[in-house]
Amino acid sequence: MVNTMAGRCLILAISVVSLFNSVRGQVISRGSCPTVVVQPDFNVDKYTGWWYEIERFPASFETGLKCINAKYWLKQDGTIGVINSGTDIETGKQTSTEGDAWAPDPNVPAKLKVKFSSWMPAGDYWVLKTDYDTYSVVYSCDDFIFGFVKMEYAWILSRDRTLNARTLTKIKKDVQDRGIDISNFLFTNQTGCDAKDNTLKYKPLDEGQSVTNT
Repeated sequence: MVNTMAGRCLILAISVVSLFNSVRGQVISRGSCPTVVVQPDFNVDKYTGWWYEIERFPASFETGLKCINAKYWLKQDGTIGVINSGTDIETGKQTSTEGDAWAPDPNVPAKLKVKFSSWMPAGDYWVLKTDYDTYSVVYSCDDFIFGFVKMEYAWILSRDRTLNARTLTKIKKDVQDRGIDISNFLFTNQTGCDAKDNTLKYKPLDEGQSVTNT
């Protein structure tokens, strides 16, 4: 009976993997999420500012976009303001989405939650490693069907639109050593994008000001 139930669960897990991969285009695979260590003594103030996406795991909400960047700033209520921006590859139209991030456990500040809509659940934004001035590695993973299936997101970010190849290689080696499949990474096109001043921190919107495309 136990073996039969386990077999049925395994078949269900495989079916869910196939369904999610075909419909959502996310990174769905068998097995539970790896146990990962996040950035120790994470300093959110040093982390704020501009970040540019160098590589990422497939994500449906970023499909068809280039010049993807994120801006973070500290808000008066203690949360982190977030604006993610990108340019449609086909139309050239720039889009942006505003949200909020926070650390549910102040003792683990690198394990953030981020939310972009009132009707959508918050997602994980775990900073695995960053030097604050050059790069950041962000990871998110959710278990399904009692750990038979997992869905993963990962991002390699840089303070500039390019990242040194040697640094990128070291980052991927570190990610791989954490039990994460680096073959899922996709290159993000950062060419032909509007120039930004990376030395400036993002100025939060005034009260009542609407978000405009960047």
